[in-house]
Amino acid sequence: MKLTVTLTLTAMAIVMGSAPTFAGDDDGKYKDLYELKSLHAAFHKAVSHAGINATTKAHALEEILALWTDDAVIIAGGVTYAGKGTPGTASCDSGSQTLCDFYNNHAGGLVLGHNWVSLTPIFTESITRLDRKTASIYFQCIYFDVDNSDALKSNATFGLPTEAHTALATKVKGHWLFSFLEVTTVAPPTLDVYQQ
Repeated sequence: MKLTVTLTLTAMAIVMGSAPTFAGDDDGKYKDLYELKSLHAAFHKAVSHAGINATTKAHALEEILALWTDDAVIIAGGVTYAGKGTPGTASCDSGSQTLCDFYNNHAGGLVLGHNWVSLTPIFTESITRLDRKTASIYFQCIYFDVDNSDALKSNATFGLPTEAHTALATKVKGHWLFSFLEVTTVAPPTLDVYQQ
């Protein structure tokens, strides 16, 4: 009887001792998902209205690059851009093939004279925490021209629509940052908007 009670108490202690670990992991998962959604929102904020003038573009470029790991990679149009680069240096020049080059010289939202806004229909977003330091993230960037009756200008994807792990985020020093991206363009989804 004493052995049964001891085993039962030991088993209960193990289960109860493990409960905070499970709950903490769930809390961590939901906190990570919230932070990943915030990273996604920060990206849209940074690229929206980014091309209205040189000062705004320079600020947007800094904000965008702050969302990426130092060794991040973007593959767009068959070209690989690797490493963050630094605005105002040769690492941001056209042809340097850094992320700074990509955003400064090739991304439509940052072209001077463009007053574009980037939006994502919520049903196109997909975020999966792969482990405590890596997440797969997919969303669309549908760009509208604010100065041209909100005309649709582009629909670029953050990741490839049907291929896993084509857009990744990594947790660095407690903060989620984008680390890998394959970009493509797709037809915009049908938006349910009532028009008169």
